[in-house]
Amino acid sequence: MKTEQKSEPSRRGVGRSDQPALSLRQIETLHTVLSTRSITAAAKLLNVSQPSISRTVKRIEDVLRLRLFTKDGKRLVPTKEAMQIFEEVDGIMGQLTGLGRRIARIASSSDGVFRLGATASVARAVVPQAIHNLSRLHPGLDLFLDVLSIDQMAQYLLTGTGDCLVTIAPDKHPALASMKLGEGVLVALLNQHHPLAQRPILAAKDLVGHEIICFQSDGPHQRAIRAFLDGVVQIDNPRMVVRFSDTAIALASQGMGIALIDSFSIRGQIGPDLVAVPLQAPPRFEVFLQWNRGRPASRNLDRLADELRGLLAPNP
Repeated sequence: MKTEQKSEPSRRGVGRSDQPALSLRQIETLHTVLSTRSITAAAKLLNVSQPSISRTVKRIEDVLRLRLFTKDGKRLVPTKEAMQIFEEVDGIMGQLTGLGRRIARIASSSDGVFRLGATASVARAVVPQAIHNLSRLHPGLDLFLDVLSIDQMAQYLLTGTGDCLVTIAPDKHPALASMKLGEGVLVALLNQHHPLAQRPILAAKDLVGHEIICFQSDGPHQRAIRAFLDGVVQIDNPRMVVRFSDTAIALASQGMGIALIDSFSIRGQIGPDLVAVPLQAPPRFEVFLQWNRGRPASRNLDRLADELRGLLAPNP
């Protein structure tokens, strides 16, 4: 009676597809050894020991079941199969090197675009000063500033058009995150020939009988103006209504009335014919940085916040 004997599977019969894949580190090591034809040189380039390189090459030969090198004295000579492998991986390693450089540029913020929005008041001077500081610290960063109206803000961030925005009227959309950066106050801006221009400070009663340049009723400026005047000066039917602080500044410059605006707007050039006068117990404005909490945040957002905090910090 014959008994069946289980035959040993031959090494040649084992499917190559079952062989363990080489790791990226092993491929990098093999590529370096093939490029330099030297264990010593490869060890220096990869900043590892020569025995470590030798062990890795031996491990690769074991995994592939393939002889990769012969020796000609002290020089390594790749086999034909080794050179075929080199041709396969050489282009890929070049791409990985380029990818590594691009990642490093992103990490150092020397590449890419940082796009931000700002509403008119802070876009006039505060935000340009902040991005000027950013551009000096990170000269490779491309900065793009959009000036937005209040009704454009949410869409700007929700669609991903901009990375963030700076405003005195933060949008309450639940998808948006907000960070307070600083405060300002309501001030009076008058033509230098206006009868109140030389006053050291103005109270609401001082404005009785004088033309007030008003803003749209639903905006932060008009709310602050109403809070300051508090019924002392009637502005229910204003003769002049503007949308942006730049327009109020231009009208005040022409002697058309008193512009009650935020202190951020007068950080920029307002012209030699205008005088800014502080108000008694002025209403306050808060500046916020907003971004889409559902989108990846650039680290430039934190850098911008730091610059703006510095600019908005109260003087000691």
